[in-house]
Amino acid sequence: MATRFLSNRDIDNVFTRVNKELIGDLVNSKDGIINQTVKVYKISAYDTATNLYGEAAGGKRFKPGVNIACLIESEDFDFNTDEFGPDLRQSATFSFLRQTLIDLSFVVEIGDIIDWNYAHWEINGINENQLVGGQFDNNWAALCSSHLIRRSNLQIERMRSI
Repeated sequence: MATRFLSNRDIDNVFTRVNKELIGDLVNSKDGIINQTVKVYKISAYDTATNLYGEAAGGKRFKPGVNIACLIESEDFDFNTDEFGPDLRQSATFSFLRQTLIDLSFVVEIGDIIDWNYAHWEINGINENQLVGGQFDNNWAALCSSHLIRRSNLQIERMRSI
């Protein structure tokens, strides 16, 4: 739905081209200026065993990761020390272009795991109301808020035995 001051041609030509030039096109972010990629793992519901209460028994299982270009905004580390020792906490926001997700036929969901900066992040919230020109049909990005998760809680990579 185009308006008088914001046409579909403007959105396609200006917004799409500029954003794909900055962030990168799909998984090939080497051609982007910002050049940040993450690997997103989705939960495999069929491979995850459940117990009597419907909880994951023995850990969640994940599908192979998908590389996606995005913008990343991370907060500072927060350390908490208690009787169990030091604990590291950090939050981050990962911003994906909606058109990139559509082109990949990929849907980010709460509970998905993001691999970035030698750490794993669990998505705990998704905000998809970044509208261009205030128009609901010009939803531009998916902003995923996440928190740092311990590697021992995941079954993504094989742990090295010492």
